Amino acid sequence: MAIATSIFHVALLALAFGAGIPFLFALGMRCMTGDPIRDEHGVIIGDTDASTQMKVLGWTVYAVLAGIIAIAIVWIAKDSLNHFFGWNLFPGLSSKH
Repeated sequence: MAIATSIFHVALLALAFGAGIPFLFALGMRCMTGDPIRDEHGVIIGDTDASTQMKVLGWTVYAVLAGIIAIAIVWIAKDSLNHFFGWNLFPGLSSKH
């Protein structure tokens, strides 16, 4: 049962990061654009400018996404950073068993 629980936890994290990060990027992109402009045939020919509030929301989403990516990179390199520089950025969470 412990193996099934572990597989479930890994699958949840894979789903959260595998779908969550592209979702946040798409949300930021959508916030930065306005409404579509269509011609008389319904074809999109451009878009309007986004409102200031939506642009702020878009930049906020991008900032959160950049923070998640930076923390992930530091997490991957945590053992090397500790070994070469003595930086233990995640105390109590090392890869050594």
